[in-house]
Amino acid sequence: MFNLKKYKLVNKLQSINLKADWINFINFRRNKRSRNELMNEILADNKFIEEDLKLRNMVEEMLVKEFTADIKNHKSYNFLIDSVVNKLKQKQLENFDSVEEAI
Repeated sequence: MFNLKKYKLVNKLQSINLKADWINFINFRRNKRSRNELMNEILADNKFIEEDLKLRNMVEEMLVKEFTADIKNHKSYNFLIDSVVNKLKQKQLENFDSVEEAI
C-alpha cells in the first residue's frame, strides 16, 4: 500500500540532501583554493597517518624486545599496541598543551 507520509518525507530528505550538496559546492568555489593546495592538504594528512604507523611499528618492536616474539600470538596483542600508542599520544598532547599555556 502506498504511504503518502513516507513519500513526502523521502522527497523532503532528497531535496535537503541536494541543497546540502549545492551549499558544499558553493563553499568550495568560494574558497578558490587551487588544486595544488587541496592536494597538499590531502598529502599532509597522509604524512600524519605515516607518523602514526611509524609510532605503531616502534611500539611493536619495543614489545618484542621487552618480551618475546610469542607475544604476537596473544589475542590482546593489537589491543595492547593500541593502548600504548594512545597513551603516548595523550602524553604528547598534554606536553604540547602545557607548553602553549606557558607561552
